Amino acid sequence: MQPTYKQICEAFSNGNFKFSYHFLAEDIEWNIVGDKLVKGKAAVIKFCNNTAAYFASVTTTFTISNIIADNSTVAIDGTAQFVNTESKTTHLSSCDVYHFKDGLLKNITSYCIVTDKN
Repeated sequence: MQPTYKQICEAFSNGNFKFSYHFLAEDIEWNIVGDKLVKGKAAVIKFCNNTAAYFASVTTTFTISNIIADNSTVAIDGTAQFVNTESKTTHLSSCDVYHFKDGLLKNITSYCIVTDKN
């Protein structure tokens, strides 16, 4: 059974990027507002793999507060906490907006704000 758009996006927002790879459009664009624009499936996968490696190097806790979904768009807001090996904690608030076209994830816009850094 094919996962729903909501399930695909929830996995992505929780750092389970590999679950979503099959559903990425070849010409996907991921705009991490104020930071970078990642274009193309191969570039997005590479960026996700690097991000996943970081997540594996720290203790990571994701909390989703809201998910809003319609026919082709899903928005997820939540928080993340990262604790590194020296017990330094970083808190992040984020909102990811996903847009699908023809059954594939075409655009992601991510708003990420560091809310507390020790």
